[in-house]
Parts: sequence; C-alpha cells; structure tokens
Amino acid sequence: MKSRRLGAFLGVIVWSVAVAAAGASLTTEAEGLRVEVKSEPEKPVTARKTTYTVRLFGTNGAPVTDARVTLTGRMADGMTAAAPLRASGEGIYRGAVLFTMKGQWDLAIRVVRPGHRFEVPLREEVAR
Repeated sequence: MKSRRLGAFLGVIVWSVAVAAAGASLTTEAEGLRVEVKSEPEKPVTARKTTYTVRLFGTNGAPVTDARVTLTGRMADGMTAAAPLRASGEGIYRGAVLFTMKGQWDLAIRVVRPGHRFEVPLREEVAR
C-alpha cells in the first residue's frame, strides 16, 4: 500500500514538473481523482493576487464536494505563502495568493477528504 502511494505521488511530481513550464495549469490524477488546476493570471506577478481554481472529479466523472483544499508555497530562501481554497460548488475550489517576491515558488495543492489525503505539486515563476 505504501509503495503504491509513493509511486502515485512520484508520478504526480514528475508529471507536474513537466507541465510547470506552461504556467499554473495542469490536469492529473491522484488517489483516484482527476485534479485540474488553473491560475488567473496564468503568469503570476508580485503585488497582485493570483486566484487558483481547482476542480476535483471522481473516476465516474462526478464532482467531489467533500474535500478540504489548501494551497501552500515556499521559496528556496524560506519565504512562504498559504491560502485555503473554498468550495464554490460542483467540485470547484477557489482561493487567492498574494506573492510578495519574484522568483521560483514551489507550490502544493493539498486535498483532504474522508479516508484520503494527497498533494499535487507544481512550480510557479513569479514575475515582478
């Protein structure tokens, strides 16, 4: 069981690193869910809020409405950011982050629901 979870987690990491160059827009699967992540603006800048939208769907295509979703971020120098993503219906969760420094940010979308917990990592390059 642990090796299956580790394999799924590593698969998400590899996939999201490959997608990260295209901005904060990715679709992947984790723990039996389809996870879609988008940001507005697509290329974040400092001193302007970036809104993240996460859509969660089960294997049958039904929206997942029983999750708690948060976004956390960290820079290499230790600067951090965090935001809860609030449910807005039909498996959609939204929240905003204000990046205070330009540079590379390592982000994680954490999804917690009954009996499941996982993270989807992604990388953002924040401009000035």
